[in-house]
Amino acid sequence: MKKPRILLFSLLILLLLAAGIGLAADQIAYPSIPVNQYDTSTTAVHLDFPFMEGRVTGDIMLDLAPYNGAKSAGAKSMPLFGCSPERYYSVIAYDPAQDQMYAELLGFFDAYSEDHSLTGDEYIELLTTYVQNIPYKTSGREIKFPIETVIEEWGDCDDKSILLAGLLDKKGYDAGVFLFKKDNHMAAGVKGGYQTDYENSGYSLIETTRYAYIGEVPELLHEKSDHGNYAFYRIGDGTDVYTASWQIQTILDVRDTAYAALDLLYQALNGLGRTIGSEKTMLDDPENASNTTLRSAYDLHLDEYNEGIEAGNRIRSVLHMINSEPYNRENVYQTIVSGRLIQSRDGW
Repeated sequence: MKKPRILLFSLLILLLLAAGIGLAADQIAYPSIPVNQYDTSTTAVHLDFPFMEGRVTGDIMLDLAPYNGAKSAGAKSMPLFGCSPERYYSVIAYDPAQDQMYAELLGFFDAYSEDHSLTGDEYIELLTTYVQNIPYKTSGREIKFPIETVIEEWGDCDDKSILLAGLLDKKGYDAGVFLFKKDNHMAAGVKGGYQTDYENSGYSLIETTRYAYIGEVPELLHEKSDHGNYAFYRIGDGTDVYTASWQIQTILDVRDTAYAALDLLYQALNGLGRTIGSEKTMLDDPENASNTTLRSAYDLHLDEYNEGIEAGNRIRSVLHMINSEPYNRENVYQTIVSGRLIQSRDGW
């Protein structure tokens, strides 16, 4: 007769525990920026970075109260359990104390976009280049609030990626962040064309630690055989997409071809150089001074070598343009396809 009472008591304990867990889950302490309403201090943030054929320069004024709150103890509290990464990153990106920062930044970029008649794709590239231009520096284990990254003007991969995803979503783009746990790396992502779709995620990866094309995968991930081991977390509910992926893929294909051509060319030049050296040694021998056949072969090989050096210079100029101007995608693409690159009979 005692068993039913024990069973009933056990069920009651389980119900109480379940209720307690449910209550705790509802009270998870996500990061939150406390704001001192009496703090009216402000700071100027200077923007200066290359974009397309020129530079973007200007200043915005930001309230310091949210920044000071973000730096306060406990603002970045990490939930001990029941934490959704997607919600956690969204909370970091969108704490309402940062609304003034987003409004000032996007107001500045909106005015620039209107003055320069930017397309939707170019606007994404404008925001991307701004974030990529922010100096990269590791910031420890805690992810910074975007307002910290903007005011301090430095951040690591997760700080900068969350800032960019937040900016993109605020402008209505479908964006988020890629997390690569094994590589301890984070990148931003935007919905784009299949040509640069990362691992069937539906999103183009955006490397934020340096200037890079939207959809360009960094060597860090190329070198890993398990580079598909990632998680993608959408931030916000934007719907607009990036539509220039087909141009990016053309640019990256040409770059790969250029590297391969340069490698083959240098192999050929090394062999040719050895041949020229041997012929020059023989011609320096007085006995071969009148050997016209040897002289003709030497002159022919020397001309071929010089042509190869010129071809190599042309290939390097192509690679320099592609690698140094990710923020000038349209011009790079048009230069490639318009024939403005002088090519030799071998295609370069």
